[in-house]
Amino acid sequence: MRTMAPSAEAGTAVGIGRPSPRGWVGRAALGAVALALVALAYRAPLWTSTLHAPQYPQGLRVIVYGDRVGGDVREVSALNHYVGMKPYDIDAFPEVKLWGPTILAALAAVGVSQVFDRRWPGRLARLFLWAVPLGVLADIQWRLYVFGHDLVTDPRPALPLEPFTPWVIGPTRVLNFTNTAVPGRGVLLLFAAAAVLSFGPGLGRGLRRLAGWLDQPVGARAGVGEGA
Repeated sequence: MRTMAPSAEAGTAVGIGRPSPRGWVGRAALGAVALALVALAYRAPLWTSTLHAPQYPQGLRVIVYGDRVGGDVREVSALNHYVGMKPYDIDAFPEVKLWGPTILAALAAVGVSQVFDRRWPGRLARLFLWAVPLGVLADIQWRLYVFGHDLVTDPRPALPLEPFTPWVIGPTRVLNFTNTAVPGRGVLLLFAAAAVLSFGPGLGRGLRRLAGWLDQPVGARAGVGEGA
């Protein structure tokens, strides 16, 4: 039997080399999810620390947002004064003024990522989205380092400390105090947005392939053909 080669008209009709409508819909859905995640991160806490001590069995919490500090700030600042650490003062952190513009830039990066996809502007946009939560954690770690090293010596505190570095993630023990720090929901949302745009398309294809593989007979899954 003679086989017919596909004509040029057929190839044009199929739209070879062009994204299918389903692909555009999938990318738009991923972009909408990423936009929602970034928007939710704007007002969400970025970092939380819980201070445990014998006199505070329930713990004292400090919650850092992009533009403010909440929680038991007054009580923790009093303890900081006791050991020579400075109080929390959000006005002393000039980077908080950049939080709003950073979120706007992240929202724009989502759009750039979806429009340019695998081209270099899209890849740079996704790198920026990964850099935002990493930069937040790095900035908080730097501030914690300054807190632990820029200690007050005059007047002499009631219980002076040697310089130390509190950790942005995990426990830090000082005297009879243990501080446990974890990333906040805002940082996790930003990581999730970057992951959705970076791995979402491949994850969808992988899930479709897995579903097709599960629909096959057991012998076909193992690579055993009927004529073997």
